[in-house]
This record gives sequence, C-alpha cells and structure tokens, in this order.
Amino acid sequence: MEILSAADEELKDAIDDENRTLQKKIKNGLIRPEYISTAYIEENWGDGEPVKRPVVDLVQQGGGMYGIALLGYTYIMEKIGIRFYSHGGTSAGAINASFLAAINSDVYEQKSPFDNSRFATKSEVLTHIIANTDFSKFMGKTGIIGRLQRMLFKNFKSLALKLIVFGFILGFLVIIYSAFGFLYKISHGLSGFELRYFDFIIGTINVIALVIILYILFVKVLGVRFGINSGNEFYEWVDNLLALMHIHTTDDLYERMSESEIEPHREGDKPRLVLISSNLTHNRIAKFPERAGDYWEDFGNIKPAAYLRATMSLPFIFKTFIPSVAHYKVPHPADSVKLKARFVDGGMLSNFPIREFHTSNPKPRFPTFGVLLSDIGLNRDEEYEPEADGLPEITLMEYVSSFFKTFRNFYDYEFIFNSKEIRDRVVTVNTKNFNWLDFWMDEPTQKKLFLVGVRAAIRQIDKFNWSAYETVREQMVYQHKYMKK
Repeated sequence: MEILSAADEELKDAIDDENRTLQKKIKNGLIRPEYISTAYIEENWGDGEPVKRPVVDLVQQGGGMYGIALLGYTYIMEKIGIRFYSHGGTSAGAINASFLAAINSDVYEQKSPFDNSRFATKSEVLTHIIANTDFSKFMGKTGIIGRLQRMLFKNFKSLALKLIVFGFILGFLVIIYSAFGFLYKISHGLSGFELRYFDFIIGTINVIALVIILYILFVKVLGVRFGINSGNEFYEWVDNLLALMHIHTTDDLYERMSESEIEPHREGDKPRLVLISSNLTHNRIAKFPERAGDYWEDFGNIKPAAYLRATMSLPFIFKTFIPSVAHYKVPHPADSVKLKARFVDGGMLSNFPIREFHTSNPKPRFPTFGVLLSDIGLNRDEEYEPEADGLPEITLMEYVSSFFKTFRNFYDYEFIFNSKEIRDRVVTVNTKNFNWLDFWMDEPTQKKLFLVGVRAAIRQIDKFNWSAYETVREQMVYQHKYMKK
C-alpha cells in the first residue's frame, strides 16, 4: 500500500536523522526493549527463538475523522516492535482501540500481505479496511437535509460558510421585517412615530416567529432520538468487521484479549478495554464493556458493536444510543435490559481516559502511552514564552466556546495537568489543518492525516526513555506519600 510505504519512508528518515535519539534506540528496524518497558510479550518468528516485544497500555483520544491519524501512530509503534496490552479510548479512539484488541495477535507472526520482506501488524490490516471504507455512508440522511449536512460538515472550518449562514439569517429577517412594515403602512396610512412603533412590534414578532419555525424544523429533522443520522450503518459496519475477526460477543472479545500474556507476570494481570460513553439520562460516565452489566442482564452476550455505537454518538449528528435486546447476539426476553438510558459521544465527559490506567505502584513494569488529537497546551511551555507572546485576542464566539470546552474537558485535564510525568508518555498529533467532520474526506487528505499520526509516533519514541521515566515515577510517588504525612 502506498500509504504504508510513505510511512516507512518517514520512519527511515527519522532513524537516519542524527539530531534524534532513534539511531541508538532502534536496531534493524526494531526498538530495543529496554527503552520502552520491563515487561514483554513473547512472539515466535519461524523456527527461531521466541522474540521479546516491549508492551505499553495505549489510550487514544476521540476526534471524528482525526481517527485516521491514530492508525498512523499505531502502525509505527507496531512496526518497530511495540505491543499494546490494555486499551482505552473515546469515539474514534475507542473504535481503533477495539479493533486492535479484537484482531488475533497471531498476525504478528505472519508475513505482511503488503510487504513480504517483513512481518505483519494489526494496524496495517485496519489501514487497508479504512482505505476501502466510504465513511459518507455512515451519514445515512438523504434528500435536502443530507445535502445540507454535507455542505456544512465539509466546510465546517470555512469562514465563508459562517458568513453565508449569518448573511442568510440576517437577510431573511430584514426582508420579512421590511415586507410586513410596508404592508402595514399601506393598509393604515401610518407614518412617523406610529410607523416606527409598529415596525418595532412587527420586527420583534418576526424574530420570535423565526426562532419558533427553526425550532420546529430542528425537532422535525432530529426526531425523537435527537439526531440527523440513525447510526445503523455504522453499527452494522462494526458488527460485520468484528464477525470476520470471530468476535461476536463481549465474551469473545475478552477471550481474545486474554491471549496476550506478559512477563514478568504479576497476580491479577488482566488486559483492560475501556470505552467511554456519556449517559445523559443518569448524568454519568459509562465505561464499556466493564460496566455493561449495569444496562444488560447477560452482558457477556452483547455485541461489542453496541459499545462503539454508544461512544461515537455525536450529539445531533447521530441519534442517541439506547440499550435494547437487539444488541444481544442471540434472542433474549424484553426484561433482559436492566437499565434504559440515552447515550451520546463519550467526549462530552471524557475524551481522553488516561486516568483509567494510572497506577500508584512506584515501580511499574510498563508505561501507558497516550495520543491526543487536539492541542491542549500540554507541552506549551516548551514551545513559547507566555510573557513574550502575551494573551491572544479571541472573538465572542471563541469566548463562549471556551465555556463549553472547560466544562467538557475538566475531568481529563484536571488529571493530566496534575501529573507532570505524563508529558513524557503523551504526544499530540498536529491535526490543525484537517476537518474532523469531513466524512467525505478524499484519499490524498486521508494519507496526509495518516502521516501526521506517523510523525507523532516518531516524536514519542524519540523523547521517551524507560529508565528516566522509572526514576521520575519513583520520585513522584514517594513525594506524594511524604506530602500526605
């Protein structure tokens, strides 16, 4: 695949760059385990001795179509020999996490179908799937609403679109206001103060009428489950792909994950999968599949596609997800749903659930890596001096937007910015020039997005050093214990 070849070239150039640390960390195309973790997974390549592969937990942020960049990131990590133990994610991050957990690890011991000179990775299998997926089919709404939706989402970041929408609304109000005022003047022969008074009354009524009309249209388009698109196409897509991987139920998924055994072994070792969704009915975070038992009686027989449908339900874009008996692999009675609730995108409450994998053990065996798809200023102090640049000017809309972002991201950011050691474990993908709502994204743009994920992985390997991280962790844990006394 051309996209994989481009990624391989990026990695090769980075290894050859003498200004980086990759030359000493990567030998013969594979990472030296001592730079990543103490724990490892053994793989059998041909007739040779078992090969030790360093492991990490991986948390992936949500972000719509930005999720393609996550594949670029995980492809490089797997290609150099890093293996993922537990997974966490929201929305697009949850989708990639689930498929990585679902694909059989035997793939690592087989030749790549795209390059017979090396062994395969899970990410290249997923990349092939994504490259042949028409994401616009997930936006199932047709007709004028479907066309309007496409225009709005494809040009989501366009200033011209914002001006057109504003101009349309303003023009509509002016025309209606003027028309009613003119008719009233003709009918009653009013002028002067009386005309201005009635113009004000008529104009106010027009504004209220416009709001009511827009509200009625909005409710009509969204329906009782408050979404333009049903989300059924996405659900079927995920369910069919997982079935091809022989994953039909939650029990199947857990069994597949348990095939990965790490050494040195500790009692209680068990890989986790944490997919975040937002329970609007009961105002809380839902962590699937771990808390699936809160909603379904026999959650072991639930199709994992249900969890992904819950975590990707972008408000108003997709209809809310409601647990039902239809999500069982085999028929179940109606009362086998324990708790009814409306779910929307997990990013409403936690878009980067890295705290779920935090351990207080001063001597962890492996780290938790994280991939951010939006700039939160995590390493901002390394990029510029605030005193020199000053506080940037913002618009009123940006000011209002910052309120919602603060409420929405508090749960994640409070943990991230209170954990100094997290900076070495988390990397931000530069998605500034891409549109996360462009479900009609063309192939060249997808390739560029994939490659920014590749570069993020290279940066993370370049900056992370396991021995240095161990030292920092021990210092922080003991410092925390001392402060408690």
